[in-house]
Formats: sequence, structure tokens, C-alpha cells
Amino acid sequence: MATTINEIIKESIEALRRDNLNLTPDNYRSHFCEIAKKKGVIVEDCQKIEKFTKKLDEKIQQDLGKFSVNTIDELLSFLIAKVNRLNESDSSKIINSLIILTKRVLQATTLLHDKEARELANDSLARLDFSQNLKSIDTIKDKWFNFVTSYDDDFLKQLDLYGHINKDDLKKMVKDIIKIIKKEDESSAYKALAPLVIASLAPSIASSMNDDLASISDKLRKDPALLSSVGVQNEIKHFIKKRMDLDNEEVKSKISSLDKLLDEINKRIFALIDSSDISSKQVGVIKKDLQEINFSKDSFELIHTKLVNIATSLEDETKSLSSKMKKNQDTIKTLHTRVKRLERALTIAKKEVKEDFLTHAATKRALEQELKRVEEAYKRYKTDYSLCFLDIDHFKMVNDTYGHEAGDVILASIGKILNKYIRESDFVGRYGGEEFLVILPSIDIKQAFYFSNKIREIIESYKFLYKNERIKITVSCGLSQRSRQKSSKDTVEAADKMLYKAKESGRNKVLPTFS
Repeated sequence: MATTINEIIKESIEALRRDNLNLTPDNYRSHFCEIAKKKGVIVEDCQKIEKFTKKLDEKIQQDLGKFSVNTIDELLSFLIAKVNRLNESDSSKIINSLIILTKRVLQATTLLHDKEARELANDSLARLDFSQNLKSIDTIKDKWFNFVTSYDDDFLKQLDLYGHINKDDLKKMVKDIIKIIKKEDESSAYKALAPLVIASLAPSIASSMNDDLASISDKLRKDPALLSSVGVQNEIKHFIKKRMDLDNEEVKSKISSLDKLLDEINKRIFALIDSSDISSKQVGVIKKDLQEINFSKDSFELIHTKLVNIATSLEDETKSLSSKMKKNQDTIKTLHTRVKRLERALTIAKKEVKEDFLTHAATKRALEQELKRVEEAYKRYKTDYSLCFLDIDHFKMVNDTYGHEAGDVILASIGKILNKYIRESDFVGRYGGEEFLVILPSIDIKQAFYFSNKIREIIESYKFLYKNERIKITVSCGLSQRSRQKSSKDTVEAADKMLYKAKESGRNKVLPTFS
């Protein structure tokens, strides 16, 4: 026994040093009693608070249980506060005063310009007038808590478009809005809009609208208020439609010219390739044809310059290019055929690749294909496999509390965790919603338990953060082994049933369990 007490003393002093606490009687006693309790050693000095507490009135013991009382001094402080408390009549007066104060606050709330708050305040007043029991007051408290936690004043941000508005005080906010309205009268608004309208009407491609634009611009500069005239508005609409039609025609015309030019170059190049006696003079003809095309000075001029440069390069490289292409024409045709086949194969492969965009795990379709593959290996080579169904606990509550964006963050994080800790031969996919399915080839159900429990512990201790707030997440898992079931379908259903039992029995666990 002496040896045990000495060990407790030594551990207590070490704990004080580790926690950077001064060696005071209270600190020493607290650590000593805590360590003694863990070691199962009963020390009379550590039982004093419990001994004194049992002698108190039952109601006082209940009140004492609401506080953390660890020393005799704290117990005395609590009892002194009890002795010095107000008598019952004073307490009743304070409660009545608080009820009246609550009513006044609710009456003031009904005057605020918020429909939901006003209706809730009137409902709360009615409840206080006709029923003042604890259940009724708790109902009022919960409703106000829901109102405060769900209140969203983002709609006020729409006012920022019109200038600086003080949104902390309703009275000041109205004054700021009135100032903006008075400041931006119609005439000043039209004066500010007129130059913008004129600039927006300037032709983008077609240049045959300059006279019409000059007429409208002159009118608006002289009298910006004409923007409110229906006649001028119709004139502007007609101008815009006409300009769009002309722009479309101009674009079609220039594209048509480019198409003809490109077709001609194409024909000449194939003619050069097919010709046995190629002459650089033929490429010179292409260059000459290109230079004779006249484009207006706009963006199409750049295309024209590039095509001329192409023709120049063709002129320099004609002899060597044509001879090589003549010799390798069959090879080119073969390669072309292969490229087409590869393109078709790539298209098919892209359709078959099914990765969940959010979690980067496989989709349900890909899971079904992988299940077929491991089932074929089981039937042909007796290669056993296990399944792990994993489901996020209380995921709906997370979405309801923090929003679907937070839910997406958690799904993506769990997808990363699973992809990180599975083996190269394992396969993980999103089965649906917040459910994941992990296929574990060549391991039995006991080994699957160790893997799944490890994943469960990692997720339980993982810091899921959303907008600087940590969200506690746990998962439940259900396991099954193929060789213990009649078919692949039964294996999936068995794992699903184990998952259901894990959630029914308290969640945050893996079933079946192995020690």
C-alpha cells in the first residue's frame, strides 16, 4: 500500500509539471485524487466532498450537481451563495418583472418591419398571456432560436447596387435611399445614359450604318430626355435590328470568301502531291492568287496574312515535301485509318469511363461492371472477395444544418480518404447519395473488418472544416464475404443488411465485429 501511495505522489507531481501548474495544495490535491481514483485506491481525504454532499438536502444536491465542485472551498462558496440567496417572495417579483420585460421586448419587436419576426412576436405574446408553463416557454424559446439561426439578411445586399446605404439602422437606411432617389433624378439619369447608348449603337462590322447612327446620336446629345420617347425607342430598336442583319450578311460574305480561298489552296496542294514533276511555280500561283484578294481592314485581314504566309512556306518546301509524301502515301493512308480506329476506341472508352465528379470514386455503373469482373474471377479461379458498404451517419442533418455545399465538401473529403487508403487491387465507388461500396479482392471478412474499422476511425478523427467551423462526422459499415453467400447479389444484400444493423444499433460501428 505504501508503495502505491508513493507512486501516486510521484505521478501527481509529474502531472503538475507536465500541465505547467504551480505546486499548490489545491492543484496537488486535484491531481492526487484523480490518479488515486484511476488506480482504485480509496483515500479518505479525497472522499470529503462526497461525504459532505450526501448530508445535504436532496434538492440542494441536485442544484450542486449542475456545477463543477472539486474542492472544499468551492463547496463552501456554493453553500454560502445558497444561504445568501434572495427569499422566495423576491424571486417571484423578479420572475414577474422578467415576464413583463419579455412582453415589452416582444411588443417592440412587433413594431419592426419584418413580417416573420412580427408574427412570431405576436404568437409569443399570446402564449405568455394565456399559458406560462415551462413547456409553453420552451416552445417560444425554440421558435426564437430557429428564427435567429435561420435569419438571412442577404437580400439587403441588393441595395449596394445603388450606392452606400447604412443597413444597420432602418431609419438611417430609409434616409440614405431617399437621398439617392433625390440625387438621381430623371434628367441626370438620361444625361448619364445617353453617351452609353450612343457608344453601344456603334457598328461592330458593317460600316454602312454611319449616317443613321449620326442622326440618332445628334438627337440624343441635344436632348438626352428623348430616351423616354416611344418614337425614339422604336427608332433605336429598328436601328439595332438593321445593324445586326447587316453584320450577319457581312460575316457570311467574308466567311464565304475564306471558304473559297481555303478550298482552292486544298485543291492545289493535292494537285502538287499527286503530280510526279512538281514545280515551285505552281505554289507561286497560289501565293499570287492570295495576294490578289482584297479584304477590308478588319479582323479578317489577319486571316488573309496567315494564308499568304502558308503559301510562302509551301513555295519553299514544295520539292522535298511532295517527294516524301509521294513515297509515303500508303503509310499515311494506313496511319490515317489507325487514327480513325483509335478515335473510335477513345470515344467508346470515354463513354465507358464513369467517375463520380464530386468524390472521384467510381459511379454505380462502374461498380456493377467491377462486381461482374470479380464474380467471374471467383467462379473461374475461386478468387474470394469481400464487400464493405459504408454510409455517412446523420448526413441529412448535416445538409439541413450547414447546407448542401457543406455536404458536398464532406462527400468529396471521404472520397479522398477512401481512395488514399485502399490497396491498388481494391475498388471504391459511390453507390448512391452518401453510400460508398468498397470491393476488397482476395481478403476474408475478418481482414475486411480491420480495413473498414481503420477507415471508420480515420473519418471519426478527421477534421471536416466548412467556413472555419468543424463538423463532426462518423460512418457506419456493413461487411460480407462472397464465399459465405450463394451469389454475388446475396453478397451485396448481406453487406447492406449489416450496414442497416450497424445504423440501427447506434451508428459509428462496423458489423459484423471481430476482436
